[in-house]
Amino acid sequence: MIEIYAGNTMIQTVKKVMTANLRETLEGEFTLSFTVLAKSALALKTKQLAKINGQFFEIVQINKSIQGSLPICSVTCEHVSYTLNDDRYQIDEFDFSGDPAEGLGLLLEGTPFSVGTVEFINTINMKINQLVRRRAALMQFIALLGGEIEYDGYQINIRKHRGSLEHKAVMDSKNVTNVSVSYDSRENASSYDISFFKLLNLSVGDNVHIVFKPLGINVKTRIISLEYNPFYRYNIRVEVGRFRPSISDTFYRLESSMSTFESSITQVGSSVDGLQYQVNQLGISYTIVKSLTVDSNSINVTYEVEKGDTHQYHAEYSYTVDSNGRITSITLEDIFSELLLKEVSSLLVDATRFEITYVDGTTANYNYTTDSSGRITAIDKVEGG
Repeated sequence: MIEIYAGNTMIQTVKKVMTANLRETLEGEFTLSFTVLAKSALALKTKQLAKINGQFFEIVQINKSIQGSLPICSVTCEHVSYTLNDDRYQIDEFDFSGDPAEGLGLLLEGTPFSVGTVEFINTINMKINQLVRRRAALMQFIALLGGEIEYDGYQINIRKHRGSLEHKAVMDSKNVTNVSVSYDSRENASSYDISFFKLLNLSVGDNVHIVFKPLGINVKTRIISLEYNPFYRYNIRVEVGRFRPSISDTFYRLESSMSTFESSITQVGSSVDGLQYQVNQLGISYTIVKSLTVDSNSINVTYEVEKGDTHQYHAEYSYTVDSNGRITSITLEDIFSELLLKEVSSLLVDATRFEITYVDGTTANYNYTTDSSGRITAIDKVEGG
């Protein structure tokens, strides 16, 4: 039975459907669709909630049509967690290190969702400094933990392993009435459409042992997605294979670091007051960064130097990052210029200090300060450094 809610008020129950499909995956996808006679759907509207098996889904699409002589209504729903994609829940700043349950609570602040069961206790580090949707941030948080999301109404659980750890025997020739299988090497997954003579209790994440001798199937694997008719669970479609989180934590942290670094180095080029001492040392009246591009291996910078005439020079740097994606060192790889300045061989950067080694063997040390957004606001040379 499906209960329909407008706000907190239940306005209708749907006890009979023509078709229905519930789909859930380990990656967090959770959708519901069903078809009823149009006369049973007169009160249905988008944005209403559909509740089934203790889970809430938002009605996002309603289609009405006539098939033969029957007017029907097709309804598409998404789990309420999809509302975290709304603009009102976007965040552009999140910096947390500590207990996963506490971090999840902070990440869900200002949303209808609360912390459920979190099966992790080790410290998690996560930093966001660009505009992201809250649901993407949630999935990123779970990916960093190495966990799996589980919904329980408006509670968010993070499990180490969803479903059965023991391998369930899924098929045998006596229980199965129809079966088809397809293999996809691109996704490293197999899909099975199975019809059962008797009902099996399967869940997303279950470890399963699939045996069907007529097709030569004998494999131990795991359910990564499950589709079935919640009104008639004898027809089940399962997808099995190795679970791989869809969000790359390495890319996400690196992208955040690049954004911060690009902002900082641009500020270095444009903050003339903060760089006046270094500019005077070089005997140049004005230096700015004209362009800066960053890829996964290198940083390419075009500088413009003005002293009477305007000149440009270009530099390519390689860089290294630590386990958190923070840049720890920058090394000059190549430079070509109309006006060649005192050439830098290597540049080491830590939280408060630059250490520069020039090609001629001389060295210089500088301390720097940043504002709350990470932009460099001042650089001071360490005398004797």
